[in-house]
This record gives sequence, structure tokens and C-alpha cells, in this order.
Amino acid sequence: MNMLLSELLELIAQGEGAKLEFKRDDLRPETLAREIVAFANTHGGKILIGVEDDGEIGGMQRDNLQSWLMDTVIRDYVNPPIVPDYEEVAVNGKRIAVVSVPMGIS
Repeated sequence: MNMLLSELLELIAQGEGAKLEFKRDDLRPETLAREIVAFANTHGGKILIGVEDDGEIGGMQRDNLQSWLMDTVIRDYVNPPIVPDYEEVAVNGKRIAVVSVPMGIS
């Protein structure tokens, strides 16, 4: 997918909405799983991890966020499993994870 920095900044400027959520990277796995399932049950959406609710970019602290997402959040809390697209974008030396959740099929 390869989101451009300008596209990410534009998303953040729009603010949270029906298809966009901001999350800190210290969230609990069941909280993230709820967001993923909610997006899959509607029209899909994006979760930006490392962004505060007010749009401030805090960045990610975890080095293994993608593994944690797949091995803990998806495996343990999402049934049937949903495989979101995952990428990281650097913003002023901070990493933001972009988790794109497709609309579910069932």
C-alpha cells in the first residue's frame, strides 16, 4: 500500500470519524480487537497507532507492534480472524502504525 507522509498527515488533520480512529500504542489488546471488529462489521476503516485523540503525534514505543497485532490481538481476540493491512510511516522521527481493516465478508 505504501502511504505517503502527506496522506497520513491529511488523515490526521481530518480527525477521528466513522472510518478513522487514533490510538496510543499502550492500548490493551482487547481494546484494539474491538476497534478492528467494529470496522470489519461496518465499512472498514483505518486505525492510526501512535496518534493521540486530539491528533497529536506521540509515535510508537513498541518495537514489535506488527507481531503483537497479529500474534496477540488477532489470534487471541478476533474470531473469525481478520487480517488487516499494516504499515509504518515515519513522521518527524516518530513511527505511526497504519492498520487498514477491510470490510468483513460475514
